[in-house]
Amino acid sequence: MKNRAKGLIGETAVTLELLKLGYDVFNLNGIYHNYKNADIICINPENLKSTMIQVKTGTTHNIMTGILSETDGTIPELEKKVIGPWVFVLMDKQFNMQFYVLTKEETIELLKTSSDWYANSWNRTLNKKPAVCVELSWLQGGVSKASKPLAKKQHPEYQSSLKVSSQNRWDKIKDLLS
Repeated sequence: MKNRAKGLIGETAVTLELLKLGYDVFNLNGIYHNYKNADIICINPENLKSTMIQVKTGTTHNIMTGILSETDGTIPELEKKVIGPWVFVLMDKQFNMQFYVLTKEETIELLKTSSDWYANSWNRTLNKKPAVCVELSWLQGGVSKASKPLAKKQHPEYQSSLKVSSQNRWDKIKDLLS
């Protein structure tokens, strides 16, 4: 499945979850092809408060963010790239979805600290700007899982900046819109 199709499926699933909560929801990508820093506008019809939401969909334990870091681990203008909450969607082959909801502040901190860890705590040198990815275990408030036996010798595990799981934490968006 192409990345654009995966993204659209994830955006649609998040839209449905927000509609179930009683919000008005508009997919920006239907108006403007691949709006850069948000996919969805969510509006509380009772008080007209709104927020822009970025959706990132993946099919493995490692979800791409669409952001590149510098080789030193910094992410230029990260605060401008994250303009609202992010929802990470993990989708399996049967289209079952798991949703992980992060506030703007949680997203910035997770991307900043994990990118720094990736660039500076591994025993290697980066020759090009790496793609910033988010591990499922981090979204669950845990440490990175070593996928290879020698990984622990190569680098320390990353301890997520999230202390508890962000799974189905739609209350973060509810709080923002109340």
